[in-house]
Formats: sequence, structure tokens, C-alpha cells
Amino acid sequence: MVGGGGAARVRVLVSGAPREGDVVPLDDDEVHHLRVRRAAEGEAVELRNGEGLSGTGLLVSGAGGWGVQVVSVGVAVPGPQLLLAVAAGDRDRFAWMVEKLGELGATDVVPLETALSVTVASRIRAGQIEKLRRRALESTKQSGARWALRVHDVLSLEELARSVAGDREATRWLADAEGEAPLVSLDGAQFVAVGPEGGFTAEERAALVGAGWQPVRLGAHTLRFETAAIAAAAWIAGARERRPR
Repeated sequence: MVGGGGAARVRVLVSGAPREGDVVPLDDDEVHHLRVRRAAEGEAVELRNGEGLSGTGLLVSGAGGWGVQVVSVGVAVPGPQLLLAVAAGDRDRFAWMVEKLGELGATDVVPLETALSVTVASRIRAGQIEKLRRRALESTKQSGARWALRVHDVLSLEELARSVAGDREATRWLADAEGEAPLVSLDGAQFVAVGPEGGFTAEERAALVGAGWQPVRLGAHTLRFETAAIAAAAWIAGARERRPR
């Protein structure tokens, strides 16, 4: 069966920046995805690369394996930055959170090493970052996002402070049960810091507040780190979506 005449029902990930007419090979993960979806040669597919590309193509197969012939391509303009610095807690919950933040349009996530997160035996470690990056990229197939969430290396609070010091116009939130209800700045970058189970220590909280991070309350009850991060991203994404065009 040839599906090239219909609307694309499958998204695939391609590498690099292909041009119209190129035939791009697909890696083993994408080939497995196509088999699961029972895709057929000649079928129309949507293309993503996690770096702004949005396009269409037709599936082709040959001696070298499966590939896609590019029919059309475009590159989306990135939106305002939405960075979430989240305590590097349990790796399974963190990985699930990464997927959801990508779906909500967050641009960056920084796993934070804090006084309490380092005591979590199952916490995110440096060796797991590449797996998280792949999961963020994979989530673009489900969501249709043009840009994949960027997963940064694990940072301490001091390293985070240095890395964002130059973004003086960014709005900074500190997720805090004692904070005020948040007011979203729709212009420019937005940064959110989320603590581990048990929260930031008094010293860590004071350092963040002193650096301009505004305590905000994201819900009526105490939230797990992944819930707080997703709540913040959803709040900001929803406010930006409702902004008059």
C-alpha cells in the first residue's frame, strides 16, 4: 500500500539540516518506530530534528535500509526562553518530567545539585544526561514541537548563578509554598528554580532570593519536584498562549 497521497500520520526524527530533495537515512530507533506504526514505503511522514525543523517527506527503502525523501522543509523561529532549574532527584521521575516539559514548550532544564538532592540514592547523575536528551528529542514526535527541550549538565546552585548572570532581564521564580501567586512576564526569558524533596535549605533559599529569584506559590499543597516544574511550565505556557497576537 502506498500512502503518499494522504496526510502524514507519522513523525520521524532526522539529523542535520536536510534540504528539499535529499534522501536522509533513518537510524535504528526510527526504523523500529516505523515498524511499530506499520508504516509503508511511499507513505507521507512529518519531519523533526529538534532544532526548529518542520517538514514533510516520503518513506523510501533500499539496500541501505529505510530513509525519507524530503519534500518540504522550514525552520521555526524559537520563542522566548523558558528554563527550569530542578533539583536532580529520582531519575525515573525526572525523566518523566523532562518529557512533559518538552511537550509544554519549555526550552531548557538544568538538573540542580542541592544539599538535600545529593542524599537521594536514585538521583540524576552525569552519566544519565545523554539518555535524558534522547528522551527530550523523542518527545517531539508525540507533541509535534519544533524545538526539543535542551537538557543541561548537572549544576550546583553556584554554577547556575554564574550561567544565568548575564540574563539580567529574565524573570526569575523560586517555587516556594510561602510565596505569592505568580505574575507572568510575557516578554523575554523566564527562569524557574524548583527544590528537592524537603525543599532548598535556608541558606540556598536566601542565596536565590538575594540573586533576584522571586518566591512564588504554584499550588495550594506541597508539590513533588516534578509536579512543581510541570505546573510552572504549564502556567507560563498557558499565559503566553493567551497573549493577544
